[in-house]
Amino acid sequence: MSNEILPESQPAPENTPKPSEEITAEPTESFAELLSQFERSHTHKSEPGAKQLQGTVVSVSADQVFLDIGYKTEGVLPRTAFDNNGEGVEPGQNFPVSVTGRNEEGYYELSRFKVAQPRDWTALEEAFAQKLAVVGTVTGVVKGGLNVDVGVRAFMPASRSGTRDAAELEKLVGTEITCRITKLDVTDEDVVVDRRVVLEEQARSLQEGRYTAMKPGDTLAGTVRSLTPYGAFIDLGGIDGLLHVSDISWTRINKPEDVLSVGQELQVRILKIDPETKKISLGLKQLQPEPWETAPDRYQAGQRVTGTVTRLADFGAFVEIEPGVEGLIHISEMSWGKKIRHPSDVLKQGDTVDAVILGIKPEERRISLGLKQTLSDPWSDVSR
Repeated sequence: MSNEILPESQPAPENTPKPSEEITAEPTESFAELLSQFERSHTHKSEPGAKQLQGTVVSVSADQVFLDIGYKTEGVLPRTAFDNNGEGVEPGQNFPVSVTGRNEEGYYELSRFKVAQPRDWTALEEAFAQKLAVVGTVTGVVKGGLNVDVGVRAFMPASRSGTRDAAELEKLVGTEITCRITKLDVTDEDVVVDRRVVLEEQARSLQEGRYTAMKPGDTLAGTVRSLTPYGAFIDLGGIDGLLHVSDISWTRINKPEDVLSVGQELQVRILKIDPETKKISLGLKQLQPEPWETAPDRYQAGQRVTGTVTRLADFGAFVEIEPGVEGLIHISEMSWGKKIRHPSDVLKQGDTVDAVILGIKPEERRISLGLKQTLSDPWSDVSR
């Protein structure tokens, strides 16, 4: 299982040094949204030491796990920090944790990610060899990046800081961060650290936790991220799902942008999750009653109905008599005597027409309609 670290944030001192050169903003990272959410929700000062503790599960709520860590106040972990969204986690179980901060309710925020706090070169070498994350304090902005105190002075390139511009870089000064050692030369006392790789691991862990908590049939809140000719990509909180155009509405939709817009918030249902590709198929119309389920209660043969011509084919015209329920006027049922070569000789898309139901097959979602039956049959007036 991926472990999680929570970055810390403290106000920058007023005498924060200015960067000596402009830092070029990086392109948006694939985990940018998740990282932004993560850092906004974890900006509390950590307890001194941030050492590994043994936590004992006290209780489990709908979205959190509370643990006794030997302090006066309990610690808390999100259920997504455990396999299968915490299913099977029970009071009395023990887990190694690290304190990373305190939330607004006063509980200690915890991480299951092992964090080292080296105090000498031997400890640094061990953390480097084991690829452990280490805690350090940003001491200043220098050319090309930041100085970080990890027991010794280390350098962190601006491109590996997890920030996008000089202003964000300066805000890190004076804060405690978690990073990984990427270069260690004891002889030259040369240490290079990387914060961005840790943030990306946290984002992946958060994303994986959200993914494993999802299942077909769930109804979730989402935001339209982008529109395509075949559907809309919906942001489910860091994970994208596809809402296919055929699952937007029971009525026929030509283009998603006819009914949806980027940034729009909506409720969607998970229809399918591919365990191999992790692609999520979503539905919007499935939150509304399926009109064909009750169509036989409303429509019978011989009934006269009014509808709108939605499309024309060589063999007839499709008419929507209510959202999601279409009938077909076959070309042979358009006129008693006039020879119709193509439905467009009589109808055009968008026309409102009266028709008579000739037959209905709900199991096949088919209704046969007649146009000529709304007119008197000229042959019935012929004298015998």
